[in-house]
Amino acid sequence: MGQNTIRLAMVNYLNSKPFAYGIEKCGSAYHFESVPAHPADCAALFRSGEVDIALVPVGALDDVEGRIITDFCIGCDGEVRTVCLFSDIPIENCSKIWLDNHSRTSNLLSRLIMEQYFGKRPEYEVIPVEDFKPGIGEAVLMIGDKVFNAENRFKYKYDLGQIWKNWTGLPFVFAVWVARASVTEDVAKALNDCLRFGIENISTVIDQVNSESLDLLSYFRQNIRYHLDDAHKEALALFRTKCESLKLQKNPL
Repeated sequence: MGQNTIRLAMVNYLNSKPFAYGIEKCGSAYHFESVPAHPADCAALFRSGEVDIALVPVGALDDVEGRIITDFCIGCDGEVRTVCLFSDIPIENCSKIWLDNHSRTSNLLSRLIMEQYFGKRPEYEVIPVEDFKPGIGEAVLMIGDKVFNAENRFKYKYDLGQIWKNWTGLPFVFAVWVARASVTEDVAKALNDCLRFGIENISTVIDQVNSESLDLLSYFRQNIRYHLDDAHKEALALFRTKCESLKLQKNPL
């Protein structure tokens, strides 16, 4: 590995394609070696020291030692489309929620929404949920690209980004870029420039993604928000404050 090689972990979902494109094509003086992983695994790779920088789910920020860098994130401002609760009965009547094992952030958000927005206290269990069919009176949380295949399989779909917006009036942040103390400001700036390049070239990214069934321009431009602006920072702080109350309960995730 060369002196200017920086290892980073990044989700391997559709929503991260602009980041991946920017990192590959921006022409930085540094070589960013990407390690694709599920959100929860990005945090684990960072904690273990296997990567220098990671796109960390905000629900795992208390468990990693690093600083938030770059002006970019994975977020939304209303409907996100790829973080949803599914059920065949109204969610308020569900006694159990099966939670996706790929992201702690969405699991925590699900609990906040169920308990503090809907005022319900269902049972929770974290499992691999792809192709999972919940039982009668149950719901399942799915995140990422698998949501596209699940959208029409259930009677009810609850978009967590939209519910959070209705509840708080704020956007939401799912993941931010976190770096070790050893990562210099020059490296952080170089990564920021690469990410900006990717966001500015979303049309090119869309041309490279083979999907006849999805309106990718709408997804990238309307559902996903990439800029970690003041409103998203406010939302991140509010989410972390709300999560503190969950730590006092007997069954934290």
